[in-house]
Amino acid sequence: MKKITFITILLISAFLHAQSTYAIYTEDGSIGAGVNSLRYVNASGALSVSQPTTAPYEGTENYLLSYDGSTSYLHSIFFPRNAANTDDTIVDLSAFTHYNIAMKTTSGTSFYLRMRGNGVTSKVLIDPASNIYGFSNDGQWHFMSIPFADFVPDSGSFSLTTISEIFVFRSVDPLPDSENDFELDNIYVSDSEVLSVSQNNFADFKLYPNPATNNLTVKSSEILDSIKFYNVLGQEVLFVTPNRNDQTIDITDLKSGVYIVKLKANGKTTSTKFIKE
Repeated sequence: MKKITFITILLISAFLHAQSTYAIYTEDGSIGAGVNSLRYVNASGALSVSQPTTAPYEGTENYLLSYDGSTSYLHSIFFPRNAANTDDTIVDLSAFTHYNIAMKTTSGTSFYLRMRGNGVTSKVLIDPASNIYGFSNDGQWHFMSIPFADFVPDSGSFSLTTISEIFVFRSVDPLPDSENDFELDNIYVSDSEVLSVSQNNFADFKLYPNPATNNLTVKSSEILDSIKFYNVLGQEVLFVTPNRNDQTIDITDLKSGVYIVKLKANGKTTSTKFIKE
């Protein structure tokens, strides 16, 4: 699969619901079939799009969205196209559970990743300052595997079976009158969470018991630099610096619910889910 001048040419499959992944913009051949091509629309009038080949996350090129500071927000829309690339089409993503994307930027702005299905928008907030998906605005590539369940629809009419806008990038707050560049790569959906290369190289670790009520133990084969807990809103609610291989953490003050636990050891990070009962 090759990314060709704003049009991603991919194989199409008649067995979409049997696939474990579905490609949107990627050159990773292991991901398999996906959309035939993409149409890009600059909805804010303040962006230019290109495909540099200098340092993509994977393959030979990636998308670069360059903001020129002329408006107060960013808004980019990518539409799936039919096999002949003559018209936009509708895509059924109901067989999948996670939206996967690699991004790189030094911009401090928060933004939404959005989809539109059945004419209704569904979005997830990405905050470089405190993001539960492992994203940072440090100018390096970061791979995120985001559960569809974390996308918040504008109404109950949203449907994954009728996706008309397969990737939408929209800033949250007014942007400073300066350049903000965002690079995108390796975009696809999957039927389970996908770990990035750096996550796969993370030291072996255990987190137990899960669910837990009073105490949670984390053990690693490497020295744990930090352990951070985030709630479903992306807010950091607990921070521990063990500087050791194992740590038992008092979680009695946490409210019952689902949390993302982000571990850092020897310059590598990984995230896992934890349930507080």
